[in-house]
Amino acid sequence: MRIRFTSLIVLLSAVCLLSSCLKDDDDTDYTYYGDTGLSAFSLGTMNRYLHTKTAAGKDSVYKLTYVGSAYKFTIDQLGHQIYNTDSLPYGTDVKHVIASVTAVNNGIIYLKSATSDSLAFYSNTDSIDFSTPRTLRVVSQDGKRYVDYTVKLNVRTVPAGTISWQKKTDNAQLAQLDNVHALSAGSYVYVFGLLNGQTVGYSSGIYDGETWTPMSGSFSARASFVTKGNALFALDNGTVYSSSDNGQSWTAVATNSALKRLVAASSAHLYALTANGYSSVTGIAEAADDGRTWTNDDIDDNAMMLPDDEVSYTAIPVRTNDSIEQVMIVGRCSAANDIYARTWTKLDDYSSQPVASPWTYVDNSGESNYSLGEIPSLTVTAFGGYPVALISNGSYISSLLQSRDSGLAWEASGKTLPDGLTSAIGKLTMTTDSEGSLWIISDGSVWKE
Repeated sequence: MRIRFTSLIVLLSAVCLLSSCLKDDDDTDYTYYGDTGLSAFSLGTMNRYLHTKTAAGKDSVYKLTYVGSAYKFTIDQLGHQIYNTDSLPYGTDVKHVIASVTAVNNGIIYLKSATSDSLAFYSNTDSIDFSTPRTLRVVSQDGKRYVDYTVKLNVRTVPAGTISWQKKTDNAQLAQLDNVHALSAGSYVYVFGLLNGQTVGYSSGIYDGETWTPMSGSFSARASFVTKGNALFALDNGTVYSSSDNGQSWTAVATNSALKRLVAASSAHLYALTANGYSSVTGIAEAADDGRTWTNDDIDDNAMMLPDDEVSYTAIPVRTNDSIEQVMIVGRCSAANDIYARTWTKLDDYSSQPVASPWTYVDNSGESNYSLGEIPSLTVTAFGGYPVALISNGSYISSLLQSRDSGLAWEASGKTLPDGLTSAIGKLTMTTDSEGSLWIISDGSVWKE
């Protein structure tokens, strides 16, 4: 294929002439290759925009970001096509994309206009509109040959009101666990559960979900876990542990006999129930230094109503202030042999001038049509900017419930669940990863939204 634009030939001829003059000056040989092609293509940080509704029922949009380079692109050298087989997440903005492209033998890369045959020099700092397939042209150094590649970004599409589910695996190791609990931090999803009287954990990358790696060691049956930033935290028999390597090693950071169970974490704090030994719950303590120092937090009701069984939590940024998160814990009160869900919330203000607020009991337990009601098995996570919940009694799984008013009322979200989803009591859990995708683990089956 011979290049058709004369101006480039003139330019390259001038470069060759200049290099000839340079050769006379410094006696250096320059080689200009006549062969080229594209050897690598990857994406930078990607934006994802999802639609939801406010508590008042108004449409709202929130933004997430994710690492685009985690999605691998195939370069078909025969068909001159570049594409991703693993589709980008639903809601990805493909009109403003930063891409990194590498050419063989330092070929010159051009981007063809989406509306004409004009060409512009490609820059890895320029935003490109990939809402339609685009053409990249790479020209050999000697200017005699070029190759055109068609680039297509595949993005998952989801009908309104539904969720498109991908079944990742049926994992025999996860299926053996009881009282499972899923968490996510950074680029990983974690599942903890009981096996032979001990708590063990497994991890998988958020771009994987098929391979699950066992964590090192094991904890007692009473151990509890949360995530903060990219780190894991555990509480076991009064000792707080942290791990920054996906549970492959754990470091003891504090010992405090008053701590009973980790129940939540925000971007700024860890939260744990306090108790007299393992008897009645006495309150909630918080730590602002990754679990080393604990202080009692204020509560506005009877501490006996704090949940310590089947506990899940969410920490969702307040839409009007990104330095305040609404933290929610939901679960049963074992001391009272409770069968109903108990919900507590707190505004965690970590701005430069924070305003302290207590933990507040959301009094909606019992048989109200808007409460979570009886919870033989419960899992709660944040999805779409709001808390969502699933309840299982072993033969029945609820629809995906959602609360838009801080846990006061729970209603069907209208989002679909995986076909044929079933679960025994204690075998169902869910979490939301750092890209906003929902994961459900049920009897060892792993599903990702």
